[in-house]
Amino acid sequence: MISAVIFFALVGTIFCADADLTQQQKDKLLADGKACVAETGVSTDLIQAARQGKFTEDDKLKAFSFCMSKRLGFQNDAGDIQTEVVKQKLGGALGDLGVAAQLVTKCLVPKATPQETAFESFRCYYQNTPTHLTVF
Repeated sequence: MISAVIFFALVGTIFCADADLTQQQKDKLLADGKACVAETGVSTDLIQAARQGKFTEDDKLKAFSFCMSKRLGFQNDAGDIQTEVVKQKLGGALGDLGVAAQLVTKCLVPKATPQETAFESFRCYYQNTPTHLTVF
């Protein structure tokens, strides 16, 4: 169950390319992505590039990452990482709680800002998941 991730893309967002999501989950992700694009003003070209693994150091893309992370429940409004939520959602998406726990340990590393934390976490997930989980 990933009402989210993580992790990404159709005009803005579909959480993960290879995870099985219900139509309702896909619709929520799409709506969240559109809302985050509108909120942050990020270029959809940057989102599409990130979906292909090309993460551009861009403040609006980082703001988009944080917006999506909050909507997915991965971070709260203050930017604090919600480790258990991430483990559960990643475990469901990957079908393996052990792999999810490894990803959480490796990828959920607080950075200088909540935006940077979200951006770097999503980049790390993309680079380290066999199914290329992505929130972009």
